Amino acid sequence: MSGKQFLRLALLAPFGLAYLWLGHQASTSSDPSLASLLIGLAPLAFSAFVLALQARSVWLLGLCVGSLALIFTHLGFLRANAPWVYFVQHAGMHALLGLMFGRTLGGAHADALCSKVSQVVFGREQLDEAYYLYTWRVTVAWTVYFALTTLLSILLFWLAPLEIWSVYANLLTPFIIGAIFVIEFAIRLRVLPRDRHASIAQTIRAYREYSQRRP
Repeated sequence: MSGKQFLRLALLAPFGLAYLWLGHQASTSSDPSLASLLIGLAPLAFSAFVLALQARSVWLLGLCVGSLALIFTHLGFLRANAPWVYFVQHAGMHALLGLMFGRTLGGAHADALCSKVSQVVFGREQLDEAYYLYTWRVTVAWTVYFALTTLLSILLFWLAPLEIWSVYANLLTPFIIGAIFVIEFAIRLRVLPRDRHASIAQTIRAYREYSQRRP
């Protein structure tokens, strides 16, 4: 990590931690603030608009605009049910990610999502079957993680005190994902020591580029 990247991370970290804590407070409060609700909805709304723009779909953009209008006309109802807003986002997003990763596992190893992301970094011709087998297995691991996270989120939301679910969903989940990235990178260095390896930052940028390339 370069000095500039470290400084950027150090500057953004307090805002990220504040966002996580705000989500936790909104999910467990009997009277959450309107600001905390809107901030909680912002990532999902932003992601939906980005996907609609990338797809260049008029009807998807229309659906996003209509959804926003529906949200702003029912802010009182959403404030009264803030835990459900955060739960639907957490469980729903992980379920969608699990489907997105899992649907690429049925074909060749080179067609798995993590294999495609590696191709963005290095080029398809630069990677051999051993590398593709590994990235296929990584895709399986992420699929299993997203499925288990979705299931655990549902179980905790329904069966455990709301504070426990919120700690898991709003506070721990980002750190768990970060830890998985670090552990996978360390395993890759050990399993494929002679291959070139993309950093975590390169992997994230490559995934974004791959998403933009998809028709």
